[in-house]
Amino acid sequence: MSRSEVLTARVVIIGLIFLGEFGILEAGLRLFGTMESNSAFQSLFISDDRIGHRLRPGISVRYSTTEFSNDLTINGQGVRDDADIGPKGTDERRVLILGDSYVFAVQVPFSHTFGERLEVGLNASDPAQRWRVINGGVQGYGPVEEWLFYRHIASSFEPDIVLIVVSVATDAVEAFDAKAKLELGRVPDQTQVQRSRMQVRQIVRSSLVLQLARLRFDQLFARTFAGTSERPLASYLEQPPSYVVDGLLTAERAFGYVTAHARKNGAKVAFVLMPARFQLRDEEYQGIAENAEKKLLRHAANERFARALGQLDEPMLDLLPIFSPLQDPQSLYFVGNSHLTARGHRVVAEALLDFMNSNRLMVMSARR
Repeated sequence: MSRSEVLTARVVIIGLIFLGEFGILEAGLRLFGTMESNSAFQSLFISDDRIGHRLRPGISVRYSTTEFSNDLTINGQGVRDDADIGPKGTDERRVLILGDSYVFAVQVPFSHTFGERLEVGLNASDPAQRWRVINGGVQGYGPVEEWLFYRHIASSFEPDIVLIVVSVATDAVEAFDAKAKLELGRVPDQTQVQRSRMQVRQIVRSSLVLQLARLRFDQLFARTFAGTSERPLASYLEQPPSYVVDGLLTAERAFGYVTAHARKNGAKVAFVLMPARFQLRDEEYQGIAENAEKKLLRHAANERFARALGQLDEPMLDLLPIFSPLQDPQSLYFVGNSHLTARGHRVVAEALLDFMNSNRLMVMSARR
């Protein structure tokens, strides 16, 4: 065998070993991991040129991880619900909840989500009306996508109240990244380079190993350019970088569009600030703070969003003061994925019902 043939054989053997190890690692992560690249979860989404992506209408899947296993149904209108949204009855009042994965809530059964619990509470406290709460949450949405989703899809549901759930840890960064969509009012036309990048992202999303590698790269990028272990954590820095400041302004604009559109159609709007899990766990927060190269402020993201959205002059509920005094507040969140447990959803639903009553949203919800 010639030298070149030996070299080729070695390269082939190394390649086969690499592919074998990659396959074993991929299988292991899919079996024991909690990331979201399995085919059942990915089948929930479709591309949408106006928004970027949305939930696939009329699909039902079972999504399982090591922490939970739930049946997920997307109705004909493309929202998480066991029934379609038909014509609005004369005695019906509708609450639309906009948000990201905290609202979508794949971690719990549909009946346990805070939207469904709120619907039960509203109908019990106001039997003169028939209340319908619509889950408008979509995994991966930020303020810009929530505005575009409301504009193109959810406004047709004729909500009387629009509750916007703000993920304070991520929404500033999400808004900054989607600023071009807000300027255009849709997904920008893609160049060939951008289309190639999109194809690469789709390949990465299809693999747990590649997702893990991307996560490590993002952490390295955040540490290099923001001084934190993860990019969104810059929202908690004492001196936030320019992209966080710009993202807060972009979020205020996007939510301002939702507010103006809702008001024009006779609906009320209110904001709900959703804290991150580490804000309630001393040990987790201390570990993050010690890891950061710059000073973190535990409640900075809540305070910044409260100031930014206060300019819109709508009622606002910060859930952090609701969560903090509770016994064992850590149990409000799952350990692995940092989203709300059934207990967390129950607490949020109760807080929302009290908030709506105290701000007379229910009384003033009739459309003009």
